[in-house]
Amino acid sequence: MSINKKPIVLVASAALAAVGLYQFAYGATVEHQSTEGQSKIVLNKQEGSFPYRSNNYTMPEKAAGAIANRTIPSDYKKIGESGSLELYMANATLAIMVKNKESGYVWASTPNDADLQNAELNDEWQTAVKSPVLLEYYNDQEMLSTGNFLSLGGKVDGVEPIEQGVRVKLTFGTLNAGIALEVKIENDSLVVSIPSDSMWEKGVSKLASIQAYPFLGAVHKADIPGYLFIPDRSGALIRFSKAHSRFDEPYVGKIYGTDYTSDGNMNTGRTSVPVFGIVHGSGQNGVLGIVEDGRFNAKIVAYPSGLSTDFYWVAPKFEIRYGYFQPTSKSMGGYNTFQKDALKTDRQVRYKFLGGKEADYVGMAKTYRTYLQEKGELVKEKSTKSKADVPMQVRLLGGETEASAFGAKVVPMTTFNQAKTIVDSLAKNGITNLKTVLEGWNDGGLNGERPAEFPVESKLGGNSGLKDLKKYLEGKDIPVYLYNNYTVAFENSDLLNFKSDAVRAINNEINEFPFFGWGDSDFFSDIMARDISPGKSVEIAKDDAKDMKDLGVDGLALDITGSTLVSDYNKKHPFTREQTANAYRELAANFKDNLSELAVYQANDYLWKYTDTMFGMGSGASQYMYETDTIPFLQIVLHGYIDYFGWPSNSASSPREDTLRMIDFGQYPSYLLTHEPYWKLRDTPSVDLLTTQYTDLEQPIKETYKAVNQALGKVQDATIEARVVPDYGISAVKYSNGVEIVVNYTSSDYTYNEVSVKAKSFAVIGGE
Repeated sequence: MSINKKPIVLVASAALAAVGLYQFAYGATVEHQSTEGQSKIVLNKQEGSFPYRSNNYTMPEKAAGAIANRTIPSDYKKIGESGSLELYMANATLAIMVKNKESGYVWASTPNDADLQNAELNDEWQTAVKSPVLLEYYNDQEMLSTGNFLSLGGKVDGVEPIEQGVRVKLTFGTLNAGIALEVKIENDSLVVSIPSDSMWEKGVSKLASIQAYPFLGAVHKADIPGYLFIPDRSGALIRFSKAHSRFDEPYVGKIYGTDYTSDGNMNTGRTSVPVFGIVHGSGQNGVLGIVEDGRFNAKIVAYPSGLSTDFYWVAPKFEIRYGYFQPTSKSMGGYNTFQKDALKTDRQVRYKFLGGKEADYVGMAKTYRTYLQEKGELVKEKSTKSKADVPMQVRLLGGETEASAFGAKVVPMTTFNQAKTIVDSLAKNGITNLKTVLEGWNDGGLNGERPAEFPVESKLGGNSGLKDLKKYLEGKDIPVYLYNNYTVAFENSDLLNFKSDAVRAINNEINEFPFFGWGDSDFFSDIMARDISPGKSVEIAKDDAKDMKDLGVDGLALDITGSTLVSDYNKKHPFTREQTANAYRELAANFKDNLSELAVYQANDYLWKYTDTMFGMGSGASQYMYETDTIPFLQIVLHGYIDYFGWPSNSASSPREDTLRMIDFGQYPSYLLTHEPYWKLRDTPSVDLLTTQYTDLEQPIKETYKAVNQALGKVQDATIEARVVPDYGISAVKYSNGVEIVVNYTSSDYTYNEVSVKAKSFAVIGGE
């Protein structure tokens, strides 16, 4: 951005943006409503239900008749049983069936004969659908190929009984390789495992990935009403339909996100939980799959009907080894190859079967919540929330770095004394329950250094100014968090050696990338960043924890580290992806031991045990064409356990919609604020920020907070127990304390159980 732009123009733009934000957020009229608990957000425009039929919303459930049970053929023999399940296997094909004893419903690993005949499958897919495992492998030309148990000359070398199941030894004759497949009933779950020590390879070809019983619960077109659940961002559904587009690619979501050292720049989708699911008739039959062992190198793969086959199916794909390009010269000459050694990890999926009213995505989320509780990975606070009002995150941008003729300098946007002014301003509007995050508190400002480094930036007030702010806010019972990450480092960092402490990719190259590639300033576009070796991350974080404790700050706001997970192929200190996750758990535990609170942005579930608060929570899916619904799966799992906040509302493209989505998903508001006008950021990496000056946002903040507080104030400690969509653009969320919150996204009033819900508004029912 040019340095010659006049501040007066930017000030006028900011004022107009603030006015527009308020009008757009809250519409043309504000009127009193008769129903207690409703907000005053009203828009007069009548647009019908069409906008709410998109996959950005959750669709109403259509009434469906009872789903017919499949008969278990005589060649299937019972191999396991528990209080609620029976497990059967066919000796000839190794296909399995699981019977829910309470409902009588049968889940099968292969479609029935009639569906197979109607599916018009080619030869490859005919064998794939009937095989217990699908494989990818590198052939003798080091090219990635696909196959399955039947197509690769598979045979059974032995069957051994194990407790409530069997262990089957499989050989793939074409590949001269084999595995053991264990199938059993355990604690009312179906467990499918491939032990690492059972895998062997003696041929030239090498295994690349494996999927076990991927067609379990597969549905032909829309012969059974229901959907696939995929953990895309907050959660998404793929409903079964007879009429649909032809799709080019399946959903592929790498569990815990892309591993840039192993996957390259391939975007494999964002998922923070290792789960997937299938529903056969909402409210009738469902199954939740939980990837346990091997999840750090696995993907969730979902195929809609019309892509390769006429079946809807979803399953995990376990990586066995990665392929990569090995450069041999600086001119990018090289060759494609793959890891010589297989990843040493067991691979296991646990299936939990749901019936009745629990057989939907809400039941799946509740089931996963219970699963994490039992493992000690999700812990509910012993005491209830101490404040009647809901919390709000305030992200205060302190200093930012600016390009100048003499190098970088710090632009102070919010000094520590000015932070007090902002907090006092919010208090005058009745907003006192704050979680205050200081960004750019460090020497050099927000993007002067990453990770943020001590000492505290002097232009903001230095150590003494921060301590004084801490004391001031402590008197108001407001916690202070310092913002940082321990995964990405700029090349100017004094905390590490940019060569020896950086993560290396599978081809031994340092994982380096331009952090500000989008910028229009050459000063910032040349700044290179690298991922930090996990061991070094723990070391740096331990030093910071001591410094933060000495300063008396309440907590750390941990960005990037909670949502990014990479392997490190540095031969001197290698880390597998699972070892990196364990290192980050150690990092988080250390902060918990030294500080009062740990807040994590977009935390993957292996950090939930240590997370008091989650910032930057997504409230949407990727909206791929095959996705039919966006759902709050993560929010249902977490509500009542971990407070979660969205991205700043002053960056939302539709603030009104954003507010209603917060209420629907049980999410608390967030704002990114500065004391100084945003035009001062014109020559900084934060040039894209608009309308951050707190004086421009007082009214929108007040109205947004009032609405969210009115809606969610009574349910802060409660868990989400049900969510229904009675019509397009309407959702009703029921909490464990009996409160029900109805959100009306549409521009028409709606009556829900004799309660009138105004357009673009909500109603709170019960909980007196």
